[in-house]
Amino acid sequence: MNCEAAEILQEIQQHMTVLSMDPKIKLPRNYILSFSKALQYSKVNGTAQMSSPTLKLNGVTEAEICMIGNICPETVDEVYALIPSLKVNKYKNEGSITEVLPSLATFRASK
Repeated sequence: MNCEAAEILQEIQQHMTVLSMDPKIKLPRNYILSFSKALQYSKVNGTAQMSSPTLKLNGVTEAEICMIGNICPETVDEVYALIPSLKVNKYKNEGSITEVLPSLATFRASK
């Protein structure tokens, strides 16, 4: 998810800060700009950690959980429209998806 990417990029940024203090190491300007944009994007578009154990128990894969977290759907129908693979186990996963939507709505409202 974007929030996980933000955490990883934040750690890399800390290493880059240390590296930039060494006069022998020169990071290309375009690299630094691209990295900064990626970090900013992941922070702005990162989603709050969802309670994925419930989703996993109901057959939702890691990739599907990431998609749900990143797209922040408003309704269960929107989830199924954007992630058609979830329709296969609709009877099994609909309840857990419904439970996650309010936390996503809270996150969306805080952006």
